Amino acid sequence: MEAATRIRIEGHDILAAQTENPDVFNAPNFSLTKARWIRDDEVNICILCNNKFNQIRRKHHCRMCGQILCSKCCKEKIPLPQLGIAEPERVCESCRPVASLVTKSFSPMASFQLEATEGIAAMVNEPQGIKHVLELGGLQVLIQLSKQEDDQIWENIMKSLHTLSTYEQLHLLLAQSGGISAICSILCKLTETSKTQATIINGISALMVFCKSPHIKRKALEDGALKTVLALCVMSEPIALLALQTLSLIVEDQQTHYMIIEGDSKALSTILALTVCKDEQVQEVAMKLLANLSLGTDNHRQRIVQEDFTAGRCLVRAINNKPKNSQILVNVACLIGNLATTEESQGGLQEILECTCELMMSHCEQLNVMMHVSRAIANFARFPQNTYKLVSYIPYVIQYFLKSSNDKLKLQGMRVILHLLSHASKETIQALLRDGAPEILDGLTTVPNALSVLQDVLLQSIPEKARPI
Repeated sequence: MEAATRIRIEGHDILAAQTENPDVFNAPNFSLTKARWIRDDEVNICILCNNKFNQIRRKHHCRMCGQILCSKCCKEKIPLPQLGIAEPERVCESCRPVASLVTKSFSPMASFQLEATEGIAAMVNEPQGIKHVLELGGLQVLIQLSKQEDDQIWENIMKSLHTLSTYEQLHLLLAQSGGISAICSILCKLTETSKTQATIINGISALMVFCKSPHIKRKALEDGALKTVLALCVMSEPIALLALQTLSLIVEDQQTHYMIIEGDSKALSTILALTVCKDEQVQEVAMKLLANLSLGTDNHRQRIVQEDFTAGRCLVRAINNKPKNSQILVNVACLIGNLATTEESQGGLQEILECTCELMMSHCEQLNVMMHVSRAIANFARFPQNTYKLVSYIPYVIQYFLKSSNDKLKLQGMRVILHLLSHASKETIQALLRDGAPEILDGLTTVPNALSVLQDVLLQSIPEKARPI
């Protein structure tokens, strides 16, 4: 991954500062690459005041940007440790505000370091300020000072990095410079209080932005985002919600599922606990996260079922709590539908199977819920151990699925009936004779190729051509 150093933001062309080691977070300190000095014969006027040079108005180079200016616009002298210059040197009025802040960041005094981060945090609120911060080493200051143990400094750093993360053009530069590592490092050290909550929210919000990008997401995981986000899930509900939303973005990549389910013994139990917290928005996101995790391997689905049992049947409790937010039920039904595909988990899903059938009857008018409920019941019906429970629900399967005006519900209903015919043909046929047989036959005629496949199966048992007997 190569960082793009020439960037354009809201009409401003930015040539980001270069360092010997691009990853500032993992370097003991940083040193900026010196700018090219403009030759004297290349300019005739001062670039700031536009006055012509002459014998009285002489030319002076700014040691930071290498431009040529008049003495009025380039009169201040400051040390430039960021360039390896200990003695005061001329700096132009354009570079001086940021350059002086960068210089102060090299001081061992916490008050100077705090002043540096405060100044940078103020500057990144507008594009021209971002240009100066990125071109003169302000980003490197933020990342380098993230290793200090100071809540106020961290507050300014998080505020700045969050603001910068809102510009997609800067994502690669921020990641390559160690910005994600800096955010994760601070978040792992912070203890939640009323004073630090805003800092944590800025940090997790920035991580969420990075995790929306497939390319940067991989870098975020390498830099510790997963461990950081999981730790935040146990904080107060506003922070837990942001952490879960970020985690949902991470698990869109199935390669991360192993890291969550197998790599962290507390991750699943933490997420499951949030499915029954008081905040229904947190419940919704936690269920969505588990539904995504259930798309992985059979072993991972089995682990979710086991952890749910150990945690006190969170999925059953979530359903029985009758949430006002219907999306919670959509997500839990989706999760159950996925879990129901694993044969080894059927024993641990019996109570959940009962709840799913109850959902079929209580939420028959909510299509989004019923789409997943029908799929879940069809998946449960695959396994013989569920047959006699499901046979008693055949009238409801016929009423809510087979007779539905929605084609997908009809097809899932047919799956249920066909599975039950395989395991308990007598009971299923008796139920269909009372009601439902026409719908099954009608369904067979509407499913593409269903009749031709049935004919092919029949011809495996009986001949199409024969010799005289």
